Amino acid sequence: MPYQQRWVADASPLKVIEKSRRTGITWAEASDNVLTAASSAPAGGMNVYYIAYNQDMTVEYIQACAMWARAFNYAASEIEEGFWEEDDDDKHIKTYTIKFPDSGFRIVALSSRPSNLRGRQGIIVIDEAAFHEQLDELLKAALAMLIWGGKVRVISTHDGDDNPFNTLIGDIRAGRQGGSVHR
Repeated sequence: MPYQQRWVADASPLKVIEKSRRTGITWAEASDNVLTAASSAPAGGMNVYYIAYNQDMTVEYIQACAMWARAFNYAASEIEEGFWEEDDDDKHIKTYTIKFPDSGFRIVALSSRPSNLRGRQGIIVIDEAAFHEQLDELLKAALAMLIWGGKVRVISTHDGDDNPFNTLIGDIRAGRQGGSVHR
């Protein structure tokens, strides 16, 4: 679809899309993420970190990435399930990873805990951002990656006017924050 093509073609370090439900933007983003993670560093390759607010979305995204890796005929590992060990409490959060041996990069689906982004470099994809409980802190951690050449993709339907997702859109449109906004 043309809106998916425009989204994928936009190379802005920060891009945001305000969407309606089940439009295929996450599916299109998964295709772009596979192309990025399968590419060498000189060709723009880097790790991709996907963050959703629930496990069903995470599984759907990682399955789409696996489908795209097969469609593009890229050597990739099978989906690996693991556990993220939380330091502060007795939590074990499931993670999903696809590794691309030719590039050395990977796609990792993480929990939405903002501290999980600290010290990482690559592309951050925050899906259904308006519904994340700690979106302010998650955006703060993600946007810090722009300093080191990372990229941030924020995808969401709306959840009212008074939330950090709408604030980010307003800041980009007003020129207070660099980036692009799609519909």
